[in-house]
Amino acid sequence: MNTEQIQRFVKNAPDLLLVVRPDEGFCIVGASEEYLRATHTDRGIFGRPVFEVFPDNPATVDARSTQNLRASFEKVLATRQTDAMPTQRYDVRRPAAAGGEFEERFWTVINAPVLSEDGEVQYILHRIEEASAKAKRDAVAILESITEGFFTLDRKWRFDYVNREAHRILGRERGSLEGRTLWTEYPGLEGTIFERMYRRTMHEREMSSFTAFYAGHDRWYEVTTFPAHEGISVYFRDATEPKRLQAERERLIAASETQRRIYETALNSTPDFVYVFDLDHRAIYANEALLKVWGVDDVRGKRWMDLGYEQWHADRHDAEIDEVIRTRAPVRGEIPFTGTNGTRVYDYIFAPVLGPGGEVVAIAGTTRDVTDRQAAEQALREQAARLAESDRAKDEFLATLSHELRNPLAPLRNSLALLRRVDGANPKTERIQVIMERQLNHMVRLVDDLLEISRISRGALSLRKEPVEVSTIVHNALETSEPLIQAAGHRLALELAAAPLWVEGDPVRLAQIVANLLNNAAKYSHEGGHITVRSWAEDGHAVVSLRDTGLGIEPEALPRMFEMFSRGHRDSGRPQGGLGIGLALSRRLAQMHGGTLEGYSEGLGKGSEFVLRLPLAQHERHAAPGPAASGPQDLDRITVLVVDDNHDAGDSLGEILGYLGADVRIARGGREALQVFADFQPRVVLLDIGMPEMNGYEVAQAIRAGFPDSPATLVALTGWGQDSDRRRAQDAGFDHHLVKPADIDGLQALLRSIRDTV
Repeated sequence: MNTEQIQRFVKNAPDLLLVVRPDEGFCIVGASEEYLRATHTDRGIFGRPVFEVFPDNPATVDARSTQNLRASFEKVLATRQTDAMPTQRYDVRRPAAAGGEFEERFWTVINAPVLSEDGEVQYILHRIEEASAKAKRDAVAILESITEGFFTLDRKWRFDYVNREAHRILGRERGSLEGRTLWTEYPGLEGTIFERMYRRTMHEREMSSFTAFYAGHDRWYEVTTFPAHEGISVYFRDATEPKRLQAERERLIAASETQRRIYETALNSTPDFVYVFDLDHRAIYANEALLKVWGVDDVRGKRWMDLGYEQWHADRHDAEIDEVIRTRAPVRGEIPFTGTNGTRVYDYIFAPVLGPGGEVVAIAGTTRDVTDRQAAEQALREQAARLAESDRAKDEFLATLSHELRNPLAPLRNSLALLRRVDGANPKTERIQVIMERQLNHMVRLVDDLLEISRISRGALSLRKEPVEVSTIVHNALETSEPLIQAAGHRLALELAAAPLWVEGDPVRLAQIVANLLNNAAKYSHEGGHITVRSWAEDGHAVVSLRDTGLGIEPEALPRMFEMFSRGHRDSGRPQGGLGIGLALSRRLAQMHGGTLEGYSEGLGKGSEFVLRLPLAQHERHAAPGPAASGPQDLDRITVLVVDDNHDAGDSLGEILGYLGADVRIARGGREALQVFADFQPRVVLLDIGMPEMNGYEVAQAIRAGFPDSPATLVALTGWGQDSDRRRAQDAGFDHHLVKPADIDGLQALLRSIRDTV
């Protein structure tokens, strides 16, 4: 092969190649274009001695570059074998146009012989590679495998290198940051701890480690910065979730202290364990934190079993490493490990380190201790269980409170009903009776609200839906609220839709919503106020608007008006009363019907408007005619046994039923009730539940067992009104379940229907 052929052969080679003769001056006979560019030379060097073209840098003391290279050439000539030189400093002269000075360069060098047919060295192939390029490639492979974000900034704050994890955390496409300025891409960093620490590392050349919140991403980051030759290097991770868990457990101090101790070098800058294994499953590297856990000073060459792992544990990691080698994809897992710091739980990831050709050359891994996180999660689960138990206790308390309140309310309602019927025409007592009835009904409504909001919070409240017309709902609500409206001297205007608006809903609950709104309007308006109720159809919904000329609400306070126990901040100058649950209950009931309830006000002194929207029914319905009204004394020919250990409740109920024409007997307890039942043979038994010695359930079971042929109807009349109480009453043999204080008109209608049943 002649000189011209050699030049054609190496010219376009992708490597940095130089071909020299094995003569005294080692004259240059060819070079690749890559070599010429890297050394700032051209084809004019061909035919010249290599050391004439590339002399030592005269400014370098004890320069030995040409001496070392000549020794390597002579070794190739003597041995006829390739010689790989250690990394050499061999400075290169810049072009004359650039000043002609020498620039510092480091090279890895391989000199190989080209032998003739008779085995003599015909040429020497001189192959070089910049040492910094190789080192950078190896470093990038490791940095691309770690589970932390990493980037470097030059002294002008431009991104120089950004690893894959950093792009993922920051939500950026690969290559979209390199060359851009940090403060332009993330202006929200200015004026924060990020800027202070970055500038400290850049200008004072000091490492920093901190955890801070970046408002631009709404995240917490753990960040470590190191001074670098070209600027700074930054490691970071998304610490938002650990930061939230920190609120449950005081682990930040320990974690920060651990991080501070291990942030000493690039690979020791993370609280995680960092390690590298070769393809034979032998350790190459472990950071200081992991060395302490393993309890060794050096891991090189050791396998899992050498590091104290049990056989099953070692086999698992060996299999995972083989999978990474085979698939070139990361493997992640979680496992307990007992080391020098005891048994802990770790989350880990094995990732492939790829060579220039894409082959797996090593396996890098990181491991994180998640013991404290799991402990925090367990603490949260235990706290949730305690809250559930507290919620159950609250429901039991409300049920008991309701029961205890209903017991004294029952004789009050019975006595008032009797007074109304016996003395209703007396003008001296009529006003007093109206006041007492209104306040008693208010007490009953408060007790009902307590239980209903508890049922709703547990999802236990059921609706009894049927076709109902909106005007009927409004009129039913007015029957409840009209006494309060009249007492305050308010003017009420009804502007209801001319055409019927039918909805599918629970008439009682829907009337309750409107009544709550009417009551609020009456309470929060000065005397003589104006209340307007309107209804219309709109976008497939029936709409009911209730507007008042009252005190109004500040707009920012409107959302809170629908929260539990919120009674607003309105000073109406009138007693407002209530528990602050009416609007919360009303909105929830509207939502259960598939509707909405919203409030509006232009501000204090400008009145309020509440708007209820309910889906219109698919088909219009026509209400069936209601039952004919009955006379006040139409319970003749029916025998009733009243059983209640509360004398006032039993006596007052007996008197009103007797006044209505029923034949009534009263028993003070369960055993007495069984004796009276045997002699009296009543058609109906109104039976209290919560009695001493023998409760109502036991009495009902005894009647059903002892008198199997009796046609008696058993009606539970009790302060216990939960759904579970109704089911238990049914299981005990009751036919009906009424909650104290019973509505006398409703009880009268029930007894009449029982009497008239053949």
